[in-house]
Amino acid sequence: MEHNNLTLEDDINLINTVLDDIDMRYIILFLYIIRNDLFKDLSNKNIIESYNRILVLDEIYKINLIKFWDEEFIEIYIDLGLIKNIRSKREFEQKGDDFIIKLGEETITIEQDTISVPDDTLYLLINKKFKLLTRRNFNLALTRLKGVRCEKTSVIHPLIYEIGEHDYTLSDDLYYILDHFGNTYQLIKIEVTIEGFYQRFKEIKEKINEFIEIFDPTLNTKPILKKVHKAIDDNKDIINYLKDEKIQLSDKFNFDKIDKENVLFKEWNSKLLLLLRLRYQMKQIEDKLVELKKFYSGKDKKFRYLEFIEKVTYNEDNILNNIQNTLIDLRKDLINVNEKIKKITKKELKLLNLDHERLIISRSEE
Repeated sequence: MEHNNLTLEDDINLINTVLDDIDMRYIILFLYIIRNDLFKDLSNKNIIESYNRILVLDEIYKINLIKFWDEEFIEIYIDLGLIKNIRSKREFEQKGDDFIIKLGEETITIEQDTISVPDDTLYLLINKKFKLLTRRNFNLALTRLKGVRCEKTSVIHPLIYEIGEHDYTLSDDLYYILDHFGNTYQLIKIEVTIEGFYQRFKEIKEKINEFIEIFDPTLNTKPILKKVHKAIDDNKDIINYLKDEKIQLSDKFNFDKIDKENVLFKEWNSKLLLLLRLRYQMKQIEDKLVELKKFYSGKDKKFRYLEFIEKVTYNEDNILNNIQNTLIDLRKDLINVNEKIKKITKKELKLLNLDHERLIISRSEE
């Protein structure tokens, strides 16, 4: 029998390959969520009629949405970022009934049982949650998805269709294959949570590195970073360990003539060691975060994406609980680090470092 349509039996490897590419994956998943979770696969005519009644209004007020849309529809619509001047359901609830809703110049439309999503709208929805997706990569992924070559025959499988010049819709074949595997929307929420946590982690890590650089930029280099972590692992004095390992440090680390009980030196040394240990803690957090991402992403990923959807949907091997519990623990660890780093300022460290350098010079001249 000639193979023309996309099927799970013949094309599972092709689908997994596409979903393992993060640029193509998010385009597919967001188109799926819009069709499945927002518009219920167009099975409920009341949802379509209520949606279209809002689109024809010259000005849209909060009370209009409350009147025509149900609570679940509003919640998903806001979560996807389709309302430009509302960031969360909580913010929506706090607005008055006469608050004007902004949907943007272009938005999702439904005509002849087809959901059309403008490319600009789709990109903004994805980029709001996954900042690493560039417009260039998004455009390239759109082009690739319009025609993916079958791995078994010479046929071309369109995974998405372009409608008009700039609107897109998901192919029925791919939609029903994804629908077979489980709760894709839940997967996106998990990825968004992990990505949001990772962005916050990066901000704090960069701040710690910026503070350490004030003491000595070489302490931020990879070779020395490994040595510092090894010293902490072995419960050794960090600076002495670096010297024993023949690491070249600046003159400010020449403590031979310094009174170790000097108040200035003790403060300088304690701040430096605190920062080095906080960065060590950040490495532990990062390692666990990388392990979380390995469930579904990266060259060392544990599951292909379709399998990951299925496992999370049915919580196989307690995978969902494990992810959630790990994130809760990591959040506590990150809060702990942030509470300590908030007590330190860049200005304070610069002044402290200058005072220490003067102390070193004065002792060297004696």
